[in-house]
Amino acid sequence: MHCHGYCTQFKAKSNSHEGGRYEQGQKRCPQCELFINWDGLWCPCCGRLLRTKPRATKPTRRLFLMKKFKDSQTNIQFLSEKL
Repeated sequence: MHCHGYCTQFKAKSNSHEGGRYEQGQKRCPQCELFINWDGLWCPCCGRLLRTKPRATKPTRRLFLMKKFKDSQTNIQFLSEKL
């Protein structure tokens, strides 16, 4: 498995104002060594499994807290719609 160059079509741009790359839904291919915007779990270029979570502790914790916050917001909206 090696990079064929198709991944450059899906290359993601960095925007630090919206949070980290994984928080924005970007995924990293370890073979192609870049972040891509892709809905699948496998790289469209080389077929490797994409990383969807950061490896470092601080970004992992931040991503967990962001998801937890979004889930609590969804639950509050759901409960307010029922009332």
